[in-house]
Amino acid sequence: MILCNGKQHYQPLDRGLQFGDGHFTTLRLDNGKPLWWDYHWQRLVIASQRLALPVPERQKVEAWLADLTAGQPDGVAKIIVTRGFGGRGYMPPAAVESNTYMQVSPLPPVAATIDTVAVAALQLARQPVLAGLKTLNRLEQVLLAREREERGVDDLLVLDHHNALIECCQGNIFWRSSDQWFTPSLQQAGVAGVARQIIIDQQWLGRVNQGVFTLEDLYQADQAFVCNSVRGAVPIKQLNGKVLSTDLPELLKQLTAC
Repeated sequence: MILCNGKQHYQPLDRGLQFGDGHFTTLRLDNGKPLWWDYHWQRLVIASQRLALPVPERQKVEAWLADLTAGQPDGVAKIIVTRGFGGRGYMPPAAVESNTYMQVSPLPPVAATIDTVAVAALQLARQPVLAGLKTLNRLEQVLLAREREERGVDDLLVLDHHNALIECCQGNIFWRSSDQWFTPSLQQAGVAGVARQIIIDQQWLGRVNQGVFTLEDLYQADQAFVCNSVRGAVPIKQLNGKVLSTDLPELLKQLTAC
């Protein structure tokens, strides 16, 4: 028997709820059209394969998404894939069918610049098996969002427990020193965002140097921005007391436009 808020719950529990056994992607809608859909679909496929989950049928997912977003204005769609129902323990049943959940919400307001940043007190654990994936295990990010709110800053610079710079609370970070662009490698921790992948693949910044960097490397920046699929690229106004250029390359506007 399962009780939910004191009342009997007649459906089996999804493994996504029980164990965070799944992954998701969040994408921007422009007049109901999902932006950069091929990238988001590829993310769902790669995550399912790496987690040994059944890959949903693309045709079905696209049809469900079209039904959900029909007539919608600009907004945000979230697609969650779980290992489905089954079992009390960690080991899933031999035969399992994935579940796909979708949600649409209004587009949040996006500030023109990130004015205040701080270094997060919470540091990320290293786990190369899961690094890069946007799994349902997001407690680190939940605590980081709470820390950002409590400290009253626009964003947080997030390190791992080896003090390597990984990302920001609200997305991936890029910065320019002189004429070279940089972004942290995500081989050990962090989420490889779709916006980050697009920027690198499309070579909008030219060749981007991916590696293991520290805060001191970042503090040499002349320009920096944080990006994700919903907000696009948002410039950071200042770092460690240094005023940065907020005039981003024009090509980055394509992240949030058809």
